[in-house]
Amino acid sequence: MDKTTVPIIVASITAAVTIVGWNISYLFAKRREDRTRRIESSIKQLDRQFEEFYGPLHSLIEQIFNVWRVRRTLTECIPQDKRDAVEIFVWKEYFLPLHSDIRELLKTKLYLAESGKIPESFRDYLEHSMQELFQKRLANELDVVIKDAKWKRWPQAFEKDVENAIDSIMKKRESLLRDLEPSTK
Repeated sequence: MDKTTVPIIVASITAAVTIVGWNISYLFAKRREDRTRRIESSIKQLDRQFEEFYGPLHSLIEQIFNVWRVRRTLTECIPQDKRDAVEIFVWKEYFLPLHSDIRELLKTKLYLAESGKIPESFRDYLEHSMQELFQKRLANELDVVIKDAKWKRWPQAFEKDVENAIDSIMKKRESLLRDLEPSTK
């Protein structure tokens, strides 16, 4: 080898190593960016589930429980002959709109249910809600009182299923946020 060939070979090797190193760095950076985008997309989906579905659903359930407690306290203080009128008033002004909001939320945002699965308690709630709607409207609008029907009671698992989904969403979100943190190892 002559003196002019050595610098060319060294420069060529340096260029090849630089090109290979740059490509490897680029590929690792691209993989990291893709992973970050996937994690951020998952976090956005979890946020939507909470903000648009489970958060409002939980709030409406809590409002129903609050109205139930207030109504129970009020009816204890009202003369017996006025209780039916108060119950009808509370149903029309409070329970009916809250149940309507829950049914609308389930109708329009159920696709945001966690894992795409619809808990049985959601179906039970819808049955309870519709039966109550029929029962109250028949009694109040047509004066038809149905006494011996087996009405679907409020599903005890409904609130718990919503709370479990919220808890699961928050845990997944926290885990994804930890995955976004730069590694210190």
